[in-house]
Amino acid sequence: MTTIAGRLVPGLSVAVLALVAVLPWGLPPDARFVLPLLPFIAIHYWMSRHPDRLSVWVPFAAGLAVDVLSNGPLGYWSLIYLVGYMLAAEAHHVTGTGAAGRWLIFLASLAILVAAAWGIASLYDLELAGWRPFAWAAVFAGLAYPPLALVLRTIDPATVRGANDRLVRGV
Repeated sequence: MTTIAGRLVPGLSVAVLALVAVLPWGLPPDARFVLPLLPFIAIHYWMSRHPDRLSVWVPFAAGLAVDVLSNGPLGYWSLIYLVGYMLAAEAHHVTGTGAAGRWLIFLASLAILVAAAWGIASLYDLELAGWRPFAWAAVFAGLAYPPLALVLRTIDPATVRGANDRLVRGV
């Protein structure tokens, strides 16, 4: 049985990271794709651990918010996050992996996602998009996954509840 917090925390964490992605950080133009990949980290985290707790509408709405708030092409990040959602749903089927294995699975999903983002951006502009911003975004997101996954783990209601149960039992 899933608690209310178990249903709300995944969506709220994706929404918070989507808002962080559109804040005016003063990054150079080549870094414009770095921050919008942060919500994908949360999407991947929740889908690989609790796929039933993250509705498909959450990545869609988060992407739409990023598109609107960043004055980007409407639907671009929604489509990217939905592709990421599907990749993460497939990653959920890989079992028996530790933290390093989950990171490698994330990196593989990230590579596919960034290639898709580059291809969609190229189609949108009807010319090949520059690859450097996408490459930097992939490197940053790949390095940001372990610390951000650790933060998400600390707010994961299943993890928190398990830790509280062990404390109560004295284990």
